[in-house]
Amino acid sequence: MIKIAIISPAAAIRAGLKALLSEDPQINIVGEAAELNELTERQSEADVLVWSPGFTNDQSNAVDELQEFHGHETEALLLVYNDPKVVDLLNQMKVRAWGLLDPESTQTELIAGVHALKEGLSVSNAIWMNQILTTPKTGEHRKNGLVESLTEREVEILQLLALGLTNKQIAARLKISSNTVKFHVSSIFGKLGTTNRVEAVNLGLKNGLIVL
Repeated sequence: MIKIAIISPAAAIRAGLKALLSEDPQINIVGEAAELNELTERQSEADVLVWSPGFTNDQSNAVDELQEFHGHETEALLLVYNDPKVVDLLNQMKVRAWGLLDPESTQTELIAGVHALKEGLSVSNAIWMNQILTTPKTGEHRKNGLVESLTEREVEILQLLALGLTNKQIAARLKISSNTVKFHVSSIFGKLGTTNRVEAVNLGLKNGLIVL
């Protein structure tokens, strides 16, 4: 029996995922919640956490929400979301296996994904896997003077770094946690191949990502 917990801020999405997954007699839904911190201790020990931030194209918000999972140790995480660019974040998760499926995935695909994750396999659809494998990795960021693409939120934070704001000040302005800011700053450094704020800001200015 595979124990799963469903997490999504949208009640309709939780209900939909529950209806689809509960038809498999080998899947036992042990709980559901709007946020990770709402899960009980028993529910958080599920074999697979199925998480969906909702049907949105706002990657910045999804990335911010995904940070909630960053320090959470679980067996496996199935992210139901519509942008393969979050794979870099999934690779940094403290999970034995992760999966990324489109919100439009079929019942068969979702159930197969849960079973694969329980066995320790990573899951994604073929088209997205091809994009993942052909996307330049961190360290291959420079080509013809360009840099690896930053998310909108990362550009926003880089601009605030250029204005001299501290992590705490940035967190207050963007209404996110200081830990989330630290995560974004680290991601910015990695994508730009820099080691400190001054280098990151200078490279951002040079490539027209930000202005002063």
